[in-house]
Amino acid sequence: MRTGHDVAVIGAGPIGCAAAIAFARSGATVLLLESNPRTSERFAGEWIHPSGVRILKSLSLGDLEALVETGPKRGFVVHPDDGSDPIVLPYPDGMTAASFDHSELVSELRRRAAALPGIDYVAPARLTKLSPAPAYVEGESGAEIRIEAKQIVAADGRRSGTRRLLGLADGSVGISFMGGIVLNDVDLPVEGYGHVMSGGPGPIMIYRIGANKVRMCLDIPTSATSLRRDPEALYDAVAPGLPTTMAKALAVSLKARKPAWMETRFQTRTEYGRGNVALVGDAVGCTHPLTAIGISLGLMDVEALLDSVDAADYARQQRAAVRVPEMLSNALYQVFSDNRYDAVAIRRSMYDVWRTDAAERHRTMGLLAATDLRGRSFATSFFRIGFKAARKTVGSQAREGRWRRVRHSLSRFVSWSTWPLAGLLPGYRKIPAHLTAPRVGRPG
Repeated sequence: MRTGHDVAVIGAGPIGCAAAIAFARSGATVLLLESNPRTSERFAGEWIHPSGVRILKSLSLGDLEALVETGPKRGFVVHPDDGSDPIVLPYPDGMTAASFDHSELVSELRRRAAALPGIDYVAPARLTKLSPAPAYVEGESGAEIRIEAKQIVAADGRRSGTRRLLGLADGSVGISFMGGIVLNDVDLPVEGYGHVMSGGPGPIMIYRIGANKVRMCLDIPTSATSLRRDPEALYDAVAPGLPTTMAKALAVSLKARKPAWMETRFQTRTEYGRGNVALVGDAVGCTHPLTAIGISLGLMDVEALLDSVDAADYARQQRAAVRVPEMLSNALYQVFSDNRYDAVAIRRSMYDVWRTDAAERHRTMGLLAATDLRGRSFATSFFRIGFKAARKTVGSQAREGRWRRVRHSLSRFVSWSTWPLAGLLPGYRKIPAHLTAPRVGRPG
């Protein structure tokens, strides 16, 4: 193995491997370190939007078996909690995404990375210090080895040890808990799409990860953590919002195994590293996984880092680029998970707009795909949906002469108006209400 490298990448998950491969294919020599190879077996990101798929293809990684096994993903189907028909939301302009088994994708990426002559892959190997000279401990021998590299790229996740060694505070906030469970031999309501369902303790996301495997992701509020320990109560809470075949498959899976739980957290994406150390992926920040944007944002980080003049240029580019995807994730989770009357009104207005307006469906999915990063697109969509909800709610109350309720409703909808405002003001990073105040959740 080489004693010196151009780049050292910390973390060999999807983003770390992609970063190592990208740098190696640009002519750099790369040291790729992974502290615990078994972390890839945990429940983690399994969807890549069209923006991320484009970057993987540019790195000649679009043919990975884990990505192509289940075919291209054409968008999402939203199943409203008001009993109305599902809404099909295709990606614009024929773009497609990919879904996969997380551990299978990481295994393939590690094999591809280790096979490149410009990459030295070492695992297990834990970064122990950055100053006065960076070093790692080699897992098998226990020896501390100095890192000789011009640049360090930290892709070691939302609990990034590199971030901590840089002295950057962990400002992340817990949002909820999400459980992932595999359903075997079941058909999706519409194949080739991810599915989002509401009406239980929290939103549910379902997508295919293998020829005979479907992943169901169950989100529950922190006030209902008892559901994590009681599979029967969990089933009773979520089954009423599922199609019959899905509910039956979930019952079978819960008898065989418990869901793999993870805490969902929010960390605003503002810190991108210091000196010659750059952060990418969840090491920068994270959002709720409902919009499945995490891996795509990490790949966008890698692309921007390679194209940047220096660390400051990289940070400047990405702070501007990821602001809208971050806000969209926060806004949609608040709309889908909050059960107060104003959130319900906005949710139903959203369903109505998506159902009747093809241009709005196109705009929404461009934002979700992270191919449209314009704040004005986000502001336009949110304003149209919110204004329609406020007009319908307040108008009904006014016709009934419920003036005290009208005043209260107006104050509630005014609080939602800061979302489109945030889209129009460059640099404004909207922090959602569910991170600053206790959420009024559904009974659980």
